[in-house]
Order: sequence, then C-alpha cells, then structure tokens
Amino acid sequence: MTSGSKRNSTRRRCGAGAAVGLTLFAATLPAQDEATEREATALVEAALAAARDAASVDDLARARERFLEVPRRFPRSEHPGLRLRGRALVEAAALGRRTGVEREAAGELLRVLEREARSEWTPRAHFELGDLLLMRGDWQNAARHLRLAREAALDGAGGGNYVAGDALERMTLIHRLILRPLAGQERWLDSRGYLPTRAGIERPRGVAAGADGRLVVTDTNRAAIFDADGAPAAARDLRGAVRPSHAASGAPGVITTNGVTGIEDPQSTSFGRIGGGELDRIVAAHRDDFGNWTVLSRRSTEVLRYDPQGRPLETLRVATLTQPIDVAVGRDGAIHVLDAGARSTPPSVLRFAADGRFEEAFRVDWRRPVALDVDAFGNRYVLDAGTLQVLVYDPFATPLAVLGPVMPGGQELRTPEDVAVDGQARIFVADSRLGQVLVLE
Repeated sequence: MTSGSKRNSTRRRCGAGAAVGLTLFAATLPAQDEATEREATALVEAALAAARDAASVDDLARARERFLEVPRRFPRSEHPGLRLRGRALVEAAALGRRTGVEREAAGELLRVLEREARSEWTPRAHFELGDLLLMRGDWQNAARHLRLAREAALDGAGGGNYVAGDALERMTLIHRLILRPLAGQERWLDSRGYLPTRAGIERPRGVAAGADGRLVVTDTNRAAIFDADGAPAAARDLRGAVRPSHAASGAPGVITTNGVTGIEDPQSTSFGRIGGGELDRIVAAHRDDFGNWTVLSRRSTEVLRYDPQGRPLETLRVATLTQPIDVAVGRDGAIHVLDAGARSTPPSVLRFAADGRFEEAFRVDWRRPVALDVDAFGNRYVLDAGTLQVLVYDPFATPLAVLGPVMPGGQELRTPEDVAVDGQARIFVADSRLGQVLVLE
C-alpha cells in the first residue's frame, strides 16, 4: 500500500471514529439532561416540602439552603438549559426575605433576571424584587419591576394570574399611598358600601382583610367571607362571635369568647392559661405563617403567645399595658397592640419586633379607640369610636390622615366597631348602626 493510500485509509478510520463519537455524544446528552432534570426536581421538591412543614425561622433557613443546593450542584456554565435553577433561586429568595437576609435575596433575584434565560419564573423574580424594593422604600425601582412582572405574566411568560394580580395590587398601593400625595391629592378619594344584602350580615361588628384578597365580616351570630371582587364566598351561623381573627395565611377564623373557630373548616382552637384552665374573654387573635398565635384577653394585661395547638409559648411583658383590645401583625412580623388605656393612662399603640422584643410606643388622646390595623408599609390605622374617625399614622407615629365622621364621598359613620386594611391600602370600616361595611378607596 502506498503512503497516499495509507493516509486515505487513516482519514476514513478517523472520520468513522469521529462520526461514532458524535453519535455517542448525541445519544448521551439527552440521557444526561434527563438525569440532571430528575435530580434537580428531587432537590426542589424536597425543599418545597421542608418549607411547607417549617415550624420556625430556622426551619425556613434550612429549606432555603436546600433550594440553593440546585444552583451549586448544577451551575449555569455546565447546565445552561436547566430552568429549575431559576425556580430554585426565586424560591430561595422568597424564603430569604422571610428569614431576614434581604440583601442575599436581592442578589439571587438579580441573578435570575440577569444571568438565567427568560422562563416561567421571570415574572415572579421581577415581582419578588419589586416587592422587596417597595418594602425598603425604593418605590420607583419597585414600580419598574412590578410593571415588568405584570407584563411578563400577562404575556404568557409564566407565573400565573396571581403574579399579575399581586403586581397590580402593589402598584395600586404605590399609587394610593405615594403618588396621590405627590400630586397633591388625598390618599382616599371616595367611599361606598361593600356589604351585599345576600350575605346575611345585618349589623356588622367585625372585619378583617386577608392576604389573599378576601374579606371576613362578622356580626354577633354570623360570619361571612367575601372574595376579592366583593361577592359572598362562604358563610356560617356562629353565636357569640367577637370579631374575625387575623391570619397571615390559611383559612379565616372567628374569635369567640373562649377561642377561635373556622368558617370554612369548623375546627376550633382554644388557648390554655398558664395557671391551668382555658383562656376566655378573648378580644383579638392573630395566627402567623407557622400557625402560632398572638392573643389578647380581657383576663390579662399582657400579650400572650401560643403554639398551633393553643399551648402557651411565652408572654410579651411590658409595664405600660393597661387594657389591650386589638392586635395587628405587619408583613415584617412586627406585632402592633392597641391599648385602650385607663382613667390615668392615655391610649397607646405599642410595637414589638417579630421575636417579641418591645420596640416603641406612642400615645394619643383618642376618645375611645376600639380597633387597629397595619398596612404593608407599617402605617397604623386606629379606629376611634368616640370621635367616629379613622386616624392613620406612619411607622414613626407621624399623622398621615384623619378620616370621618363624614367620609370621602359623603358616607357618614354612625357606630363604627372595627377597621381593616387590605393589600391595596383600601380601608374597610364595619358600622353596626349603618348595617354596612364601608370601603374607602
């Protein structure tokens, strides 16, 4: 064989070998991708389960680390097409916000938006970052990301209608509380009745706005749930109702004198007294993301904390409490307590950190304060039945608005008994004499 023939033969063998190699590579790559997808899916599902079962901030932190294992194990340089990495980073950032590592959470969200391919998790990354910026006071950049979140969700990029709806809610919040005052307008421009007659509530005495956009209204013998559009969704006859219980998530409940009873789920929770027996004369209760309760009772001048089963956890002690009558918990976990005061002690609002540390109190000569709520910015809304007014204060106790007795739009309060604020900063006032819940928009 000539040297030329040898070279041609060698080329044919090399060409055949390269073809076989390419065939093997092409056959192996999908198998590797499928294995990677299965392993990443298992990690994400385990992290989701850990987050659902979390009973403390430490549990959430551990679930967050499980999500972060996905980008560590499958970096973009080696697995550029893995979309689950984006989901893992978004979920980790959401948990990071709840555990107090906001700077790290912002970095993870920016990583999704700047380095990962556009996917169904892009809208939620924009939303989470916009919401984080909003809570930190950077409303201009927040508005940009919220707009991008809504546009991407509506364009079919993913995230579902809830991302588009939540983004619109936050944008409405910015418009009402920030843009209207900048334009020289009042924050609340109108009021109207919100309670349909078919709900069966004749003399509303309690109202609470849920994180999911639903509203709970009670009178002394009935409780009703309204969906985000104001239509009745569920109702239950319930004697001895005091007011709705506030809840960070989960099914809404109603406070009775000795516990909390569900509306959709009739399960009840009672609370034990430290000295034995059950706690009664309960006036306010809030359930957090972990199922733990913050409870006020006329039997005590203390703020009481309970586990999901109603067993005592701790008591938040502060010398200035005389007659605590309502509690509201902000999105940052801060606990706000309305104290009606006594003859020698003026009414006050006290704030405790999420871990129970006392932070501050401010006192005002309200005539007869009866209810309290807090919006997403930490602004406090106090209902003073003595003056028929809703008074709004910022987190530093600076007055922002005085509403009533005649509300914007001409509605006049008669016997207001409870107040609630939703995610759009709409104010709801339950007025038993009017037989109506007024909404201020």
